[in-house]
Amino acid sequence: CNKSTDRSSHLVSAGTPSLGSIPDFPIFKLINQFLGIVIGREAKGYATHLIKYMQFKKIKTSNQGSTFTAETPNICPHCHVANEPQHIFYEFDRAENKLISLWRCSYNMCRRIFVISHHEVNTEYKIERALNGLPKGPNWPEPIQNLKDGKTVNSDDIQDSKFIKTYLQSLEAESNGHDEIAGMGYRKSIEYLVKDWAIQNKPEDKDKILGLWLAGCINEYFTGELKEILERATWLGNDQSHYNKLFDEYNVDHLKELIGLIMVELDREHKKRHYINTIEKRK
Repeated sequence: CNKSTDRSSHLVSAGTPSLGSIPDFPIFKLINQFLGIVIGREAKGYATHLIKYMQFKKIKTSNQGSTFTAETPNICPHCHVANEPQHIFYEFDRAENKLISLWRCSYNMCRRIFVISHHEVNTEYKIERALNGLPKGPNWPEPIQNLKDGKTVNSDDIQDSKFIKTYLQSLEAESNGHDEIAGMGYRKSIEYLVKDWAIQNKPEDKDKILGLWLAGCINEYFTGELKEILERATWLGNDQSHYNKLFDEYNVDHLKELIGLIMVELDREHKKRHYINTIEKRK
């Protein structure tokens, strides 16, 4: 490949070979099929543009006689670890005027493949979004990370709470534009959080808690401002699940903000209880 004298960018040698000039390797078939799904149409040919050299910040490549500059990602959308991903290939989606690129995470505990969509801004292709992977989500307090599935408490197969998993799936749906179903997922995540937390604090009431409606569980096992916040999060979550909304002035962002406040309050409650129970008066 030819490197430019400017260290801030490099020219990339990228041909547009015919189908017959690309090796008939399974990986190319797999990538080709995956790319076709991602851009919403059947991909034409195999990896028709192979990048031979890349710069960490940006890449330059010639496409049908024109030169394009494209940003390269520095965070994996799967593990969310900053690294310098390994570039696999790219292709232009001329119908949408977008650049689609495929990468492999360089973090040795991940190494997963991800796809990036770039949109054109002033003759440069800026990163628009990752087309697979999971959004990072909030910073989970330790008590939330360690929360167990209430149904499995006191069993031989104790499992993690489904709260985080459900929240992240809802966040993924929202990031992909599926706002109508994301809100219902956030509402479901609240129920996992409430009931699993209640069972953690009152394991002897496990069967009773599992049989309660969410509102009844909140009313019986939570108090003070935490109870007030949980009730309001439930109201907004119910709005996301029903045909008619009672709180038109509030949306999914407000619901997520309430869930964040709930986690903060649960974390504070856990820490206060911990220090009250472990530090005793000595004089």
